[in-house]
Amino acid sequence: KEKNGRFCKVDWIIHLVANGVSCEDCGKTESGFLPYMCNAHTHGMYKYGHQEFQFVLNIGQSMIKYILNSLGLRVQRGEKFKSGDSVPEIIQNYDIRLKEVEVDGEMLLRVLIPDANGRFPGDAGCQEPYSQQLLPMSVIYHNGGIN
Repeated sequence: KEKNGRFCKVDWIIHLVANGVSCEDCGKTESGFLPYMCNAHTHGMYKYGHQEFQFVLNIGQSMIKYILNSLGLRVQRGEKFKSGDSVPEIIQNYDIRLKEVEVDGEMLLRVLIPDANGRFPGDAGCQEPYSQQLLPMSVIYHNGGIN
């Protein structure tokens, strides 16, 4: 898509850490996350005067990258998001929600997706693991180790 006559491109990175992922440098395999959880976050939204995004439900690398890059491209085109926003047109038939969280002293916008019944964390009947998306990183990453 175009912005001011120029094509937009992804000029940020997404860092994804999850169980079973091996470090490219040391070869050790991550194992400290709760089942179905991860820590995927952007680096580079700051250049647009925007908070970074975080995603913690491990729904697969390609879907996580699609969601985070879709948000990033909207920020790149000038859209601003804040905690509490409900964002349409990222996932077909569902809105996503954003919630500000603190991770290692930085305030991020965590991306929340609904379960198959459209329920978000905090809603009555929200199914696991979707209900765990608001847990602090100290719980999501509970074992704190690599093998």
